[in-house]
Amino acid sequence: MKNTKQGGWLAFFPACWLITNGENQFMKLREWPALMKKNAVKLADKYLLKPPHPGTVLRRLPSNTTLQWVDEVHQRKFFFAKARPYINVKFKGVGKQAVPVDLISMLVVGSSYENKERLPSRKSERVEFRVLEEPNSTRTLSNEHWFRFKTGQGTIVRVRQLELARCLFLHNFHLVRTAFRSNGLNGLAQISESDEATTIKFSAIADYPQSNLKSKAALAHLSWVLLDKSARRSFGSILGFWMESNSEPWLFRFKPPRMKGWQISGSGYYGRGDASGIFTISEINGFHNSLFNHQKPIIFDHPTFNELFAKDTANGNRPRIQRSDDDPLMELSLEPLLGKKLDKVDEDVFRFSFDDSLKLRVQVNGKRYKVKPDVDVDSIPVPETSSPGHATECGTGRELDYGINRSGEHAELISEDLAEVEPTDRFQIFEKVMEQLGERPGFSLEKQVCYQMPWPGGTNLAATRTTTGRPVQSYVVLLKYQSVPVIVIEVDTESLLSTHTLSNLAVVFSKDASEGVKSLLQRCSTMGLYWDLEFIRGLNAAPKTCVHPRRVTKKGGKSVAVTPEQFQTRWVNILERNIKALVREVERASS
Repeated sequence: MKNTKQGGWLAFFPACWLITNGENQFMKLREWPALMKKNAVKLADKYLLKPPHPGTVLRRLPSNTTLQWVDEVHQRKFFFAKARPYINVKFKGVGKQAVPVDLISMLVVGSSYENKERLPSRKSERVEFRVLEEPNSTRTLSNEHWFRFKTGQGTIVRVRQLELARCLFLHNFHLVRTAFRSNGLNGLAQISESDEATTIKFSAIADYPQSNLKSKAALAHLSWVLLDKSARRSFGSILGFWMESNSEPWLFRFKPPRMKGWQISGSGYYGRGDASGIFTISEINGFHNSLFNHQKPIIFDHPTFNELFAKDTANGNRPRIQRSDDDPLMELSLEPLLGKKLDKVDEDVFRFSFDDSLKLRVQVNGKRYKVKPDVDVDSIPVPETSSPGHATECGTGRELDYGINRSGEHAELISEDLAEVEPTDRFQIFEKVMEQLGERPGFSLEKQVCYQMPWPGGTNLAATRTTTGRPVQSYVVLLKYQSVPVIVIEVDTESLLSTHTLSNLAVVFSKDASEGVKSLLQRCSTMGLYWDLEFIRGLNAAPKTCVHPRRVTKKGGKSVAVTPEQFQTRWVNILERNIKALVREVERASS
């Protein structure tokens, strides 16, 4: 031990620190203080007792040059600012310099940069292979740590340990910071189990951006990191190796998770001469992990994850605002200002995929109403900056929210409750149709209720905008045919700003329909008002779409409008025919 004055440092560490042994079991409570004390001293050594590491700290990444090398983690402290980890980088034609360790998710050897945009190398070759054996750790003469994989073609593929860790775990700034924190993943989220689901609940002080919870790809990855024992041990090994190191700076290394059976794709180059059978991956482009599975649904519970709804102004006039800076300048020497909109940057080069069996959902914990402002398109935006790191009240500019593997299909949301509303006049004909259907032989009308459609989120928000600015309405009817409960849903697409049509949905649930209706309405909204029949079948339900009748008919070779009575009768007939067919299918499947 280099320092025996540890008492003051213990206050900086949570009492509920997750510590695991080789079998990933919780340590006994009596063992916690000793291990916390040991790591507190090591962190004290790294934070304050070592002299500042030499080298220039970059204010921004240089342009028109290529990143040649990245490694060597060290602590730096400036004036009264909080000490934070940095990592050294070497660009072509530029000396060795340092950047905040947060940037690991965007640091790829062979890449060049334009402000916050990473430009991959265009001279690379592609490789894709299946992992036959667990990777072997190797070290170069310069002490840089690599992993080697064997392929079925007899080729050796090697990749830097930092690049492998970047794509396995360090997908965004917050996950990078979590990897270098003493309480690691346990400080990010807690896991709880019930008979129905596994819940991942984020800590209120973790400040994990909601942008990392809005895509299925990001949620699947986070599920693996938090729930897979091998992945969790591997993630924790980053801090473990750093704490065990006596050198400053520390050359990055970690213990990989189990990867046998994975598919890996990457770009790089083949060696020459004796090394012609070795392919060096400079950049990993994709992982496919077909081994991880979880039987129960996984629910992500973020304390500030809420739904955004449009709100009308009292006088009907929206506030007019100036255009915002579309591309703030990245400034690494500043702390961002608390309360400013995040500068969100998504990189879509890399993808981490799993089998489609994972059931992932995000719990909505509130509603937020906002008047959409009118942007003055002719105004000149005020230049802004964006910076990595936690925002503070004394900061400047916006917080940079950079992430990989968070594009693609949007996550399914779990709304607190469907909001019941008074139906608009557009549902009057549908109400009459359902009343007439309930009087047909074998049918009975049980219940009718009108709901606001859940918030869609993502890129489909524009597709669901209405003339009133309020959410789209859906009319849900419960009826029975030969004692079989059937749900029929009509959506008010006539209220949309854009032209759109959507058939009626008839659906029979094998279990309680209330949660199923909420889920399928959320899915319909998320998809931009479409019925996802495959998704509905996954709810243990049997769906069937029913087209609306035409409002015109051919008579004497000419198009003639049908009367309201004819239109209603045709609608009733269509629903009756389809519901009878649906019930027959359900009865055949259950017999």
